[in-house]
Amino acid sequence: MVACYPGKGAGYVRHVDNPNGDGRCITCIYYLNKNWDIKVHGGLLQIFPKGQSVVANIEPLFDRLLMFWSDRRNPHEVKPAYATRYAITVWYFDAKERAEAKEKYRSVAAKKGVQVPVTQSRNT
Repeated sequence: MVACYPGKGAGYVRHVDNPNGDGRCITCIYYLNKNWDIKVHGGLLQIFPKGQSVVANIEPLFDRLLMFWSDRRNPHEVKPAYATRYAITVWYFDAKERAEAKEKYRSVAAKKGVQVPVTQSRNT
């Protein structure tokens, strides 16, 4: 996923990437922001391990790669950014958990009368 925060105070509220067992196990964020000045531009990523007070403040500096567990161990948020802020996010998935989540989704959809197209891939 490519994220572009347009500045003007845009941020992202505190959340967990995988709160419901969708298969995501590791979140990787790569920052693309050259000449970023946290005091001027804001956009700090804050991580709150196990929902505690802030433990990590990460500046979105160019060529920085960040990795953390995607589950409830690492709630995080992006503080307001006052310049355009770019990040690429990639998730590593647990194959078994992902397959179970997809099957659960298909089952719930079928009970509601919704047909879900089944796509085949090597990694489901």
